[in-house]
Amino acid sequence: MTTQANQPDTMIASMQTWRSYPYRLVPDDPQLHFPQAEGYQDMASDTYYASGVVHGERTGKGYAFFVIFARLSGFSSALGIDMHLGAIFDLASGGYTTFASYDLPPQRWVRKRLTITRGALGVAWDSPNWKSRFWARYDAAGAPIPFGYTLDVYGRDSRGDPLALDLIVDAAKPPQPVGGPVHRGAITVMGQPQTRSYFQSLRYRGILRWRGVEEPVHGEIGWLDRQWFPEYVGAYSGILADRYSHQWAQMSLDNEWELSLWRHFARHERNREIPFSGLTITDPAGQTLFTDEYHIEPLSYCRDEGYVTPLYAPIQRAFGVRGDVRYFLDAYRLHVPILNLVVVSTPLAPAPAHRMPVDYLTGPTLLEGTMEGKRITGYGFNERTLGLWRPWELCQALDDSLRPLINEGAAPSNLTQVMETVRIAIDAQHTGEARQILERQMRPALDPLAEPQRQRLIRLCNDLMAIL
Repeated sequence: MTTQANQPDTMIASMQTWRSYPYRLVPDDPQLHFPQAEGYQDMASDTYYASGVVHGERTGKGYAFFVIFARLSGFSSALGIDMHLGAIFDLASGGYTTFASYDLPPQRWVRKRLTITRGALGVAWDSPNWKSRFWARYDAAGAPIPFGYTLDVYGRDSRGDPLALDLIVDAAKPPQPVGGPVHRGAITVMGQPQTRSYFQSLRYRGILRWRGVEEPVHGEIGWLDRQWFPEYVGAYSGILADRYSHQWAQMSLDNEWELSLWRHFARHERNREIPFSGLTITDPAGQTLFTDEYHIEPLSYCRDEGYVTPLYAPIQRAFGVRGDVRYFLDAYRLHVPILNLVVVSTPLAPAPAHRMPVDYLTGPTLLEGTMEGKRITGYGFNERTLGLWRPWELCQALDDSLRPLINEGAAPSNLTQVMETVRIAIDAQHTGEARQILERQMRPALDPLAEPQRQRLIRLCNDLMAIL
């Protein structure tokens, strides 16, 4: 277990002076000096991410959004990918619109829709359908306003309706190195050590126009995430991009604590959690903690309905490393002993898929729980690339989904032993035996369950039987 708090004299400048440039997040790492860290640093792969929750000042309606800009160079700059994607969510209905725009070879050789500046934040995407920019604000003298930005997104949603976000963005706390004082913002991501990553909480004010609504919005919950890689982001992910998967959860609580949970999985080692994995924590004063002592209790899984096809899906399917039926972790309970925190993350959008090169689900979540015995609420995002489709994986998903119901007395206790028998049969490749147990013992036991668990678990059970 690793747990440590930031030391202000070695990691972060005085809290009274953080809103100024130059700012040295990690004094001995020039890649994490500001404002340069906000701009392009000649790394092979560079990503820019912003998300948030805003509310209409007239209607009170709640919306969530995220926007990503990325330059992912290959073995040479000519073989890379430029991409821009994002989404806007209606928090009340769970509906959302998602967009993605790519420059791939050979089109990438003759057009450059993505531009990135050095020395300060300045990233933009210019295409016929989407015009977006995430830019540093400047004062009258032409100097960047420390940790102040603008975010503009213009385009059309999946129904063809115009969509626009015009936001003034200000940081609410100093930037935080992922991994806190333990890793100091230098982590291993998808097999690449010395990947740099930091995040920062944001506040928004501006205008939203979407599906007949145009009104001023404001939001106290926002997230900026920067990550850059020495090599192509997928250099060690395998030729079929099937070696690694991850879960990233960002959480903003109403007591002003914020959490960034990164979990890394080795796909060919039965999804073993591997470094870098851990929880970076920001307290209300903007100081950083890190711990790798936490527990995730799965509560439910969602089925990808296949409305969005990832770029690599056809080749993955052809080589047998992708199933047609895939499930992803959905609701879960997070336990963090050092904070005396227990929080449940509940999705606010069903199976929110987006067109990435690989499976990519992310969407807003409602957070509810206790910290030091006091009730807390909040919002977050739950990003996932770990799609479960192999028999033993669906077996695990069914077992995980049943366990909390059994513990609460909402499902028969004998199903624990039934699931163990199914798991043993699947691991021994006795698929006929496993299917027979599911059909004769598990499936009838699900009928008396209350909705919505009943239909959700029956579908998962039927999917497992179908692939055995």
